[in-house]
Amino acid sequence: MKTFSRVALFTTGFIVAIYLVLALSLTQGVALSHHEDSPVNTVELNPNDLDANQPNIFSSLFSYIDIISSDGELYVQLESTEKHVVAVPLSKMFSDMLLFSNLPLLILLGFAILMPFAITSKKQKSLNKAISILNNKTDNLLSAFNLDLPKYETENNLARLNHSISSLTDAVERYKKDTETSIFQDKLTGLADRHAYLGHLKEQLNHAEQAAKKQALLFIDLDGFKQVNDSFGHSFGDEVLIQVAERLRTIVRNHNLSSQHPINGIEQNLSRLGGDEFSIFISNLLEPSLAVNVAQNVLHEIERDFVLGNKVVKIGASIGIAIYPDSASSPFALLQMADVAMYRAKTDGRGIFRVYSPEMGSKMRRYHYLLEEMRLALGSNNFSLSFQPIVHVDDCSIDYFECLVRWHHPVEGTITPTEFIPIAEESNLILELGDWILFEACRQMSAWYNAGMTKVRISVNISGVQLKHRKLYDWVIETIEKAGLPPKALMLEITESCFIEASRETTESLQKLREKGITIAIDDFGTGFSSLCTLAELPVDVIKIDKLFIDQANDNPKYNKILNSISELGKDLNLKVVAEGVECAEQFELVRKMGIQCVQGYLVSKPETSNNVGTKVLRTNLNHIAATGTNIWLPENEPMPRHKLHSVK
Repeated sequence: MKTFSRVALFTTGFIVAIYLVLALSLTQGVALSHHEDSPVNTVELNPNDLDANQPNIFSSLFSYIDIISSDGELYVQLESTEKHVVAVPLSKMFSDMLLFSNLPLLILLGFAILMPFAITSKKQKSLNKAISILNNKTDNLLSAFNLDLPKYETENNLARLNHSISSLTDAVERYKKDTETSIFQDKLTGLADRHAYLGHLKEQLNHAEQAAKKQALLFIDLDGFKQVNDSFGHSFGDEVLIQVAERLRTIVRNHNLSSQHPINGIEQNLSRLGGDEFSIFISNLLEPSLAVNVAQNVLHEIERDFVLGNKVVKIGASIGIAIYPDSASSPFALLQMADVAMYRAKTDGRGIFRVYSPEMGSKMRRYHYLLEEMRLALGSNNFSLSFQPIVHVDDCSIDYFECLVRWHHPVEGTITPTEFIPIAEESNLILELGDWILFEACRQMSAWYNAGMTKVRISVNISGVQLKHRKLYDWVIETIEKAGLPPKALMLEITESCFIEASRETTESLQKLREKGITIAIDDFGTGFSSLCTLAELPVDVIKIDKLFIDQANDNPKYNKILNSISELGKDLNLKVVAEGVECAEQFELVRKMGIQCVQGYLVSKPETSNNVGTKVLRTNLNHIAATGTNIWLPENEPMPRHKLHSVK
């Protein structure tokens, strides 16, 4: 449209300019014709020879000049009488005046008119060239996006560029949407990831603060999922997570909790936080019971069978609930408090939910306080080792010492292992602490071994975190070589639950350590629900019966029978059986009658410092140590059964 207007304007201007030049030339010619020395030649015409029809067009254009016609030729009339008419041929007047008088003006006018057209033409060529270059670049971009433009018969370069830009704009919008989806979406389940979820929580909490309404967050952790991964593989576990995500989507929809992102369509009130952890956000908690109802629904759905191929898997869930603003007022804090409540649910039995309370917050603050203090203690050597003897039932000779870590806090005094060891394991500080324990225990035992206790071993507890993160064989061998301890003088204790979850690589490493002479023991046997088939295949030498069975055996016939069965099982599998938690003579007598070889407990001795062990063992009866490689550790607090006193003497 603009190009058409420009052409029309130039055409009109050109016509007006020609008219002005012609009118000027004609006026000049008429005026000049009346002078005596005029170069314009006039002619005389007979009035009777003039045409009756005058040229209306020229008369209209040049109304101020008389234009006549004779024999079809046009004249400019100068004078007129009855006998003759003085005139000048129109063509002659135009040619003379234009050529001799107004030619430069005509040339200048033509140049002025043609110049814009020339400039416009040059600009158009440059524009067409630039558009062609842009089209080539857009074609490359279209190829990169694998886009094909439709063909148009009347399409020019500019129209093609317009179509290309439109297609690229659409592609960029799609790419932007896909990119946002990829960044903020969990790749496996398609749920919102942790980062996107926290961003959504921040917006929702701001709205809730302005509207003075309550909201709730559910922190969901799957129970038994690790066993699924270990038993069937990670691909099988991934399928379980996908099905869990779909069941949670259904719950969100059924409770009208859904809030989809306007661009990428991701459900914003449901997230996979990582691993087997999920979260549901309730943006409008009209009734406190709503969060409870949602939690109960989640527990019910997760407990339903998961069918994958020809396998049926059963898992559960533990849920923590945090309420805004009662529990916390920021997204991260709200998520953290729900996490605290979830851990309480796990502690209280799993498969249940718990609502956050300030008392739980106190435990969390205690947790972080001890965690930081533990880091400081590791740097300042505030940990120490104690040693509890495990003795043979027959003669009370020392079979081995169990190494136990102790923490004497400079302000709080003694902090029990039952409080700080779980924190160390959850934070992975057990790795650094465990390195120190293993080396110090081996170093101490090396000194005792060199002093003559060649038949005694040192026992060190190994946690599941260490089994997972340490190259077990290399770690243990390097440590005993550094401490100068023979492999036969070391025993590793691993809880039954860790054995159940141990990988094949860990089992193979334990077997290699046994071949080197290191003893392997199952600790807390009877509490991990392992199968007898698994026990037969494990690389172990010692079974340590959990204190629970010892405490109940004299009063509960069922526990008595289980204890006796474990003793018989140890004999059949050629495993040494150790009874833990023996605290009185009656328990000692019970395990002796059952044929259990060794006992450990306060009846024999509490954990002692290395100095006390050296005083009691190494400084007395050196001849016995030299002859047997061990020594006798008699109970101090309670008398032994009469027959036992005779046997020891």
